[in-house]
Amino acid sequence: MKMLKTYSFLVAFFLWSPLFILLYKGMNARAFSLLLENDALLGIFMRSILLAITTCIISTSLATITAFALRTQSSLGQKCVEMGTLLPMVLPEIAFGISFLVWFTKIDLPLGWTSLLLAHIAFTFSYSIIVMKNSVERIEWRIVDAAKDLGASRFAIFRHALFPQLLPGIVASSVMAFSLSLDDFLISFFVKGIDEVTLPIKIYSMMRHKIGPEIYALSVVLFCISVFSVLISQVWYLKTQKSS
Repeated sequence: MKMLKTYSFLVAFFLWSPLFILLYKGMNARAFSLLLENDALLGIFMRSILLAITTCIISTSLATITAFALRTQSSLGQKCVEMGTLLPMVLPEIAFGISFLVWFTKIDLPLGWTSLLLAHIAFTFSYSIIVMKNSVERIEWRIVDAAKDLGASRFAIFRHALFPQLLPGIVASSVMAFSLSLDDFLISFFVKGIDEVTLPIKIYSMMRHKIGPEIYALSVVLFCISVFSVLISQVWYLKTQKSS
C-alpha cells in the first residue's frame, strides 16, 4: 500500500511540477508588466479568445439541434450519423488540417478568420455532440408533457421544462469547445492564412528566439481561465444534481 501511495505521488509530481514551475515564473509584477506592454501579443490573445467564444457558441448550438434531430432517426441512421460526427476525434489532426486546407482551396475560400472558424467548429462539434446527445437522452419528457397538458406555450415549455435540463450539458459542451479551440495548434496552422495568427502559433514562433517573462504571465492567465471554466461547470453540475 505504501508503495502505491509513493508511486501515485511520484506520478502526480511528474505531471504537475512543470506547471507549478511555469506558474511560479509567471506570477510576478515584472512578467505581467511586460505582458501588458506587448500590444501585439495581447491583440492576438483577444482575437483567439473571440475565436474560441464564437466557436463554442456555434458548435454547442449545432450539437444541440443535431442531438434532437437524432431522436427522429432510426437506430441505423443514428449510428451512421454518430460515426460521421466522431470521425474528427480519431482522425489525426494533421490529416484533418490538410483536408480542410485542400477543401478551402477547392471552393476558393480565402484563408483567414472564416476558415479558422469553420475548421474549429468542425473539430469541436464532435466533442459537443457527445455531451449534448447524452443531455438529450437524460431529458425527463414527462415534465414536458405535463407542461403541455397545463397549456403552456412552446416558449414556456422550452424555458421552464427543456432548457433547465439541457443547461448542464450546454455549459459542459461550451467549456470543452472553448478550451479545444483556444489550445489548437495543428489545424489552425494549416488554415490560418497569412494575416491571421492564433495564440498557440504566436507562442510557437516566439519560442524560436526566446521565451520571455510575458509568456509565463500569459500562461498564468490561461491557467486561471481554464480553472475558472472548469469550476463553473462543476459547480453548476453539482447544483443541478442536488435540485434533481
